Amino acid sequence: SKKATYLDNKSLAKSGGKKKSLDRLLADAEKKRDRLQELKAGTEEDKEKAMRIQWGDTLKEASGERVRDDPALIRKAMKRKAKKKAKSAKAWEARTEELKDAKDQKQKIRSHNLEKRKLGGTVAANLSKKRIVTEEDKDNEGKKEKRPRLGPYAGAGGKSRAGFEGKRQAFINEAKP
Repeated sequence: SKKATYLDNKSLAKSGGKKKSLDRLLADAEKKRDRLQELKAGTEEDKEKAMRIQWGDTLKEASGERVRDDPALIRKAMKRKAKKKAKSAKAWEARTEELKDAKDQKQKIRSHNLEKRKLGGTVAANLSKKRIVTEEDKDNEGKKEKRPRLGPYAGAGGKSRAGFEGKRQAFINEAKP
């Protein structure tokens, strides 16, 4: 028999007993519901037994114990757990993809620097991804768009920012011709 580990779905509960999985809880809840319906449809003695079972559950709930015997709620919990698992898997996938990209980028810088060192020593190596110039970057070098100027020297071409409206043309209260 396999021992329950902390990774196991059916890990040990705080009370010391085994914690029931949602699948087993659902099966037990459905079995109990069917049994109660059966008893209610039976003789007076069976109806009395069904009533005692229901009262027992009510007393357990009143004492603070959790009674998980509603199949609809258990199904809802199963669905929620499945969604959480899918979301976690997606996040993990994104994380591993990010790591792979970072690793590839570092490798690219390393190989570039090694190549440049072969040609002209440490001075020729860029040692940073910001300074790596590829062939396609060289083609687009002359075609870069200029950013519009901001601040006090923006002039007519750029939008002025608050506080940088430019030089005062005349006194505020001066009469205009």
